[in-house]
Amino acid sequence: MRPLLHPSSIRYSLAAWLATVLALITAFILQLEPAQWCGITVWILFMQSPRLNYSKIIWWVFGTVTGALVAVVLIALFNQTPDLFLGALATYLAICAAAGALVRSYQAYGAVLAGYTCAIVSMSAADHPSQVFHLAIMRVSCIFVGMVAAVIVMAVMLPPQGHWRETVHQLGEYLKATLHQVAHALHPAAAPSALGWRHVVDRLATIEHTLDVTTAETPESRLRTGQARSLVATLSCLLAKAQSIEIHRRHHPQHGIPENLFVRTATLLDAFAQKAVAEKAETQATELVRELTSLREEIAALSALHHGDPAGEKMSDRFVLDRLGEILEELEEAVYDWAGLYGSWKPRRPSCVTQHRDYYTAALHALRVFVAVGMASAIWFITQWPSGSMLILFICIVLALLSLQENAPDLGFSFMKSATFCACMAYVDAFWVWQKAEGLGILVLSLGVFLVPATYAYRHPRLLGSSVVSMLIFYGLANPANQMTYDISAFLNNGLALLTAAACGFLSFHIVRPLTPQARRILLVRSMRRELAGATLRAGFVSEQRWTACSFDRLRLLHRATSQLPVAPDDFREDQMLTGLQLGLRQIRLRELLDADGMSREVAREIHGAFRHFRALSRHPERVAGFLRATCDRLGQRFTGTTPIPESQLQAVAELQEMTSLLETRELLPTP
Repeated sequence: MRPLLHPSSIRYSLAAWLATVLALITAFILQLEPAQWCGITVWILFMQSPRLNYSKIIWWVFGTVTGALVAVVLIALFNQTPDLFLGALATYLAICAAAGALVRSYQAYGAVLAGYTCAIVSMSAADHPSQVFHLAIMRVSCIFVGMVAAVIVMAVMLPPQGHWRETVHQLGEYLKATLHQVAHALHPAAAPSALGWRHVVDRLATIEHTLDVTTAETPESRLRTGQARSLVATLSCLLAKAQSIEIHRRHHPQHGIPENLFVRTATLLDAFAQKAVAEKAETQATELVRELTSLREEIAALSALHHGDPAGEKMSDRFVLDRLGEILEELEEAVYDWAGLYGSWKPRRPSCVTQHRDYYTAALHALRVFVAVGMASAIWFITQWPSGSMLILFICIVLALLSLQENAPDLGFSFMKSATFCACMAYVDAFWVWQKAEGLGILVLSLGVFLVPATYAYRHPRLLGSSVVSMLIFYGLANPANQMTYDISAFLNNGLALLTAAACGFLSFHIVRPLTPQARRILLVRSMRRELAGATLRAGFVSEQRWTACSFDRLRLLHRATSQLPVAPDDFREDQMLTGLQLGLRQIRLRELLDADGMSREVAREIHGAFRHFRALSRHPERVAGFLRATCDRLGQRFTGTTPIPESQLQAVAELQEMTSLLETRELLPTP
């Protein structure tokens, strides 16, 4: 049987209907008008994610209160100048839409909620500016009543969610896949992971949202969430360091490092991946730490033997040994993090996971707001339409909600069919049912006849994108209230305004088209290069963990854009991203060495000079490579004496040589 017809879907639909009834009855008792916003709030909460989550509630409250306060300010400043008021409202909505594109999860919805709540309050008070504070209180109260009703019904009717257990199981699978990938990178004869490298990177880049959703389910999930985030960060760093060794060995075959060392490390990684089970997590942690300690001592002894010529192949071996030691450190972190999900361990590092900020898409969202509000304002001013304020209000809501949909331009035809159906159902309920048979029981039953099958239908992925806007049309036209009014002229005017607003909203998405997949691929690589050429990495403002997480998020977006192309291209863009990831890690490592003790003033000056030349990376990577090569040669001549060379200076030379090698590999980072 299809999941759509599963008994859990029936309970879900009934819960949405009963939560709506509870919210409307509460609004009627409290004399909150218009009560339709209670029902709309319930619907949005159920369509987004039927889970109790502190993060979702916090950002809903933030968006609602912020939007209401801004509406009061706009009305107070521009109540006598409609043109300036609409311009200020469009500017604020553009800022909110752009902010929603720069964040994710419930933060994005909090941003767009702050936008359209402002539109709801301010447009409702446009004709009665003296009542703006009262209207703001009423709208905010309706939204809060809807939130409370939805939370109560979710807690009573829906079963306790087991998503935390599923999340921990997924983390275990990602842990195993990551360890197998790292082992395969160190020793190609090792068995590769069942999950591909791209799949592992994509999953690690999106697991943060999953943790946001599941952390409030149980006391255990709230207790272990720090450990889970620490594990995600550790796995990302493990992949990045293994990839640095794989790239280095591909172009610089090693001669001074025993192959047995790679085999033993890969075997240890595979063994932990195979034994990572919950029941023995703490016991395995103790056993693996002993083996890790032995391997790290051997690597330290080999590093001491490579304390030599900074310009020779020994420095290349030293770079690999340093990365190998860091992999073992990260593996120890992963062992403790995994054990901490079941035992008494604590997170050994804070989670600094970040994401790529797509400023181009944010600018397009802002531009669409100005285009759509401009079209609606022109229609209103030219025609003097009585429902013009409804047109502006609803177009703001449509734009805010569509900005959260990646395929918004493709929803137009299916959405218009859905919106027309909801408008017809609103007419049937309002004029055929409620007008002829008034009473609370009739209202409740008629809503159930529509909402239960509607909840069934709109759970389908093809309809989910248009579900909220379609239900806004139903509630906006049916307008359930304590004192019902049945004005067919107002109904038709408002219905035409709502459908026109939806059409203008979709038209703005076709006028200002989203970025093509090929354009997104190019812009992702450019953003990486721009950050490498900037000063934030070299100034110490970006940690290794943050840079790795952001680079993996860019890789995830690159993979998504590549999958949308009609013909699969070659992987040179991905190679560029991976090379940029390693260049950023090398810059961060050099910054750490500069901040540590033991670096001479002359060597520090050479490194700062190399940093300054990175400004030309975007246009002339070959010039940066040439200067880095010259810097390595000068440092090699400086270290030719018999004076002992500090450890930090040797590590710095190894990092500079690796950066030079990456830049000189033209197929990895070609000139744009």
